Amino acid sequence: MDHYSFPLSEPFLFYKGGEFSTDIPWQHNPMYRHGDYEIIICLKGTMHLHIEAENIILNSGDILLVPPFMHFGGTQLSKQPVDFFWLHFFARKTPTVLSKSQFETEIITPLRTTTGPKVITHKVIIPLQFKAQSIEKLLILVRQILDYNDTPSYVAQEPDYLITALLLELSNQFIYSIMGVRAPEKMGRVKEWIRAHMSEDITVKDVAEAMELNPDYLTRVFKREVGLTVAQYIMKLKLETAKALLLHSNLTIKQIAGFSYFMDDKNFMRQFKHHTGLTPSAYRNAYTHVHLNNPQIDPKIPIPKQLEDALDKDDQWH
Repeated sequence: MDHYSFPLSEPFLFYKGGEFSTDIPWQHNPMYRHGDYEIIICLKGTMHLHIEAENIILNSGDILLVPPFMHFGGTQLSKQPVDFFWLHFFARKTPTVLSKSQFETEIITPLRTTTGPKVITHKVIIPLQFKAQSIEKLLILVRQILDYNDTPSYVAQEPDYLITALLLELSNQFIYSIMGVRAPEKMGRVKEWIRAHMSEDITVKDVAEAMELNPDYLTRVFKREVGLTVAQYIMKLKLETAKALLLHSNLTIKQIAGFSYFMDDKNFMRQFKHHTGLTPSAYRNAYTHVHLNNPQIDPKIPIPKQLEDALDKDDQWH
């Protein structure tokens, strides 16, 4: 598999993007890139594609880089609902295409053997296909990029810097996956348990008892592997739930506070403003213009069960 090493002396140039979602059998149309690259982030379903003569299968969480001047399209109809983001960009300078062995020799081996900081400078490295380590981070960046298209801005280069930030994050996640930097399976189960019990007033002690771990050990390892304390992670889930409900429903702020697992709306508004810099109402007004042909809520966000079906019915909320 080829790896594209882009020089990073100037920002990339954003061209266009959006989200495609369908519940009926679908096959990607034949296309040919005239100089622009395309990033596809698969959110749901399975996509059967090809780049030239190479067949590719994309599943949820997979990333695909489509290079320019190549024939690209679908190879068969999807059997399940499909949802993905697509973003086109131009590179100011021609990238170096590295084979797998060249990538190992020139990039990975120096990272593993260096005694100093393990960093890559002035490069964005993206393979043709890989599995994302954190879809949540990518969704934040993508929505910022797409929101730019639907809101006035006086900074012409804003989308270029946003697509550059996305490509840097993709490169970072790919290198992390090769270097083996990921949360252990145990911490993954801890996060799943927390998401499943958000409706309860859970504490670190509750989590530790459920997972049969020492509370001090859980606190130390969770912080090291996830980058947040257990309490910070719980707050992050509450805020992600609130953001999803602000953008995908017409619920009142007080209702959203309750459905986002906050004890009262005053605490909710205080915490939301502290962590995002915006009031809930300001956030709703600022991010309601994202260009989507079908709204998609990250399945990892712990939306209360009684709201899940209702949120799928756009006409009830919009």
